[in-house]
Amino acid sequence: MQIDWSAAERFLSYVDGEASLDRVWNHPGYGVAREHATVLGRELTRDDLSDAVDGERTAFSGLGNLSENRTEIVRLIDRVRSREREWTAQIERQLRRVAPNADISDVTLHLGVGYETGIGVRSGAYVDLNEPLFHRRPRQLLYAGVHESSHVLYEREHASLDGLGPRPLESENQRAVWNTVFHTEAFATYAPLELRRSDGAVGVEEHAICDDYAALSDPERLRTLVGEYDSFRERLRQESVPTDELASHLFGGSRLPYRVGCALLDELERSEGVAAVREAFRADPAEFAERYDWALDGYRT
Repeated sequence: MQIDWSAAERFLSYVDGEASLDRVWNHPGYGVAREHATVLGRELTRDDLSDAVDGERTAFSGLGNLSENRTEIVRLIDRVRSREREWTAQIERQLRRVAPNADISDVTLHLGVGYETGIGVRSGAYVDLNEPLFHRRPRQLLYAGVHESSHVLYEREHASLDGLGPRPLESENQRAVWNTVFHTEAFATYAPLELRRSDGAVGVEEHAICDDYAALSDPERLRTLVGEYDSFRERLRQESVPTDELASHLFGGSRLPYRVGCALLDELERSEGVAAVREAFRADPAEFAERYDWALDGYRT
């Protein structure tokens, strides 16, 4: 695999008037952003990017305090450049724990500016260097790289959302959407867990991503989360829910796929070893939710 920071450098050159909008828009890193937007049924245009740079609110987000953060972004680029070999090896090691037989030679982690904190689709992964968490704790960028790169392997293994139409969150098969997102985010959150633990980076930090890991060491909180997870899954078996409510349960609020999903895989590894986790990665999303549900039983008493 490789880490490519040229999207961020090109974006900053565009802001400085030294590169054209086309050179930014046509960069493969921003191609990842367009693919992600398409998967979620959004439209992302060249004008969205240029208007966002001009201070307008568009589908291209993540540019808050860009001028103030410019120095920190450049520092992150320099930090990654100086640690490229170490970080690439670390990401590859964590990915191979989950999918040892996957071909990761053409997986690229793009470091850019704007759009989303992090995304991963079949064509590659992308992380936003304008995220304040990475300025405060630069190694969090490495963990995010593992997380988003795992999505690339997942999409290549499962082609997970292809059968759910052009706007998956509006699909009538909400259980399939739920199972797919739960499966992929469980693994993406789990993928850097060993590295985080070896670094002592599973404690409290003022960011939702870090809070995903803090929840793992709080049994009472996990019991509450698993109760919420069970309740919502049962509701999906019986009825459809509003699209915005489904999106909130998937990506916001209690972040159930991230926190409950990672707790499930953490318990699976403790009980049956990493080989069981690898088998679970290859499972069908609906099968995963049922076959490994027992791993959450300890939080149901």
